[in-house]
Amino acid sequence: MKSVIISILICSFILSCSLLAGDASKVNEYVKVDIKVKQKYMKPGETGELKITFKPKSGIHINLDPPLSIKIDSTADVRSSGKFDIPKSTKKGYFDITKTAKQQFTLSRKITSGTVLLKGMLSYFYCSDTDGWCSRFKQPFEFTISIKK
Repeated sequence: MKSVIISILICSFILSCSLLAGDASKVNEYVKVDIKVKQKYMKPGETGELKITFKPKSGIHINLDPPLSIKIDSTADVRSSGKFDIPKSTKKGYFDITKTAKQQFTLSRKITSGTVLLKGMLSYFYCSDTDGWCSRFKQPFEFTISIKK
């Protein structure tokens, strides 16, 4: 009996570790997301912008309900600023894939010369028009920005 319980616990541990490890590194086979930083060089206190484009496969759309969300990892040096600009399609509840979503961020005025790491997570829901299913995807991003005074 003990060996059965131990086997179940080991299998559960291995499964949970593989699920956690695979989440951040997986690629969405249905939607290609391109996240770029508009500025690669910035000054302390300056505002930059993330630009996000979606290229879903044919028959896939990006839902706006639940809404797209972007979270910049909170540090003292970088914080999001302004509203997440999400273009809406003429089809109610869909993201307009012909346009770019934008999120501004601001660097601290006290930041020193060198580099700063801008990282975070983009979350969105995508759906199949033909098969009637939807799924959520979390897309991590990370950029190094050079700071020049």
